[in-house]
Amino acid sequence: MAPKAFELVRLRPEQVHFERQGDTLSLTLLEQADGVKVGGDSRGEVPGVRHFPRVVLRLCFPVSADSVYLSVRDASTEEQEEIGIIEDWMSLAPADREAVAAELGLHYFVPRITRVLRVKEEFGFLYWTVETDKGPKEFIMRNSVVHYAREVGPEHWLLIDVNQARYEIPKVSALDAHSQKLVKRFLYL
Repeated sequence: MAPKAFELVRLRPEQVHFERQGDTLSLTLLEQADGVKVGGDSRGEVPGVRHFPRVVLRLCFPVSADSVYLSVRDASTEEQEEIGIIEDWMSLAPADREAVAAELGLHYFVPRITRVLRVKEEFGFLYWTVETDKGPKEFIMRNSVVHYAREVGPEHWLLIDVNQARYEIPKVSALDAHSQKLVKRFLYL
């Protein structure tokens, strides 16, 4: 029986196997998911086993809880229908965990800002020059803090530039005095 619309299908660590080949992540799903039979694979060869040649992974809470509630989606369709949710992907077997971490690292590449060198405001945009854990970076944000900067926790900011790239400031008070002054001037309302 297939899951109904809006029905949560939980995938247990022992029933999933991920494999990376090049830029592609595949999934082999075994047995049952919360009592829902997964049927045979796409060719109908092995009962109780289903193979998805291309899957994408999305964290349900990428900033506040990045190790829980991982949505596994079938990338072979435009709709990317959800196959199921893994509650704690850190409990996967080591090889599966490594494949998942590599995939998430590609999708959720978020440099951490370690120093703010300059912020220039011009024509409704903020031009940032920063140092990050991935090296120096310059980016442009719309000057609408409400829409393009999120305080996701006390002193923890997520900035979104004009290309939808994200940058993180894990803790404002951990920055040097000059950086703190610029962040407080441009981010705090």
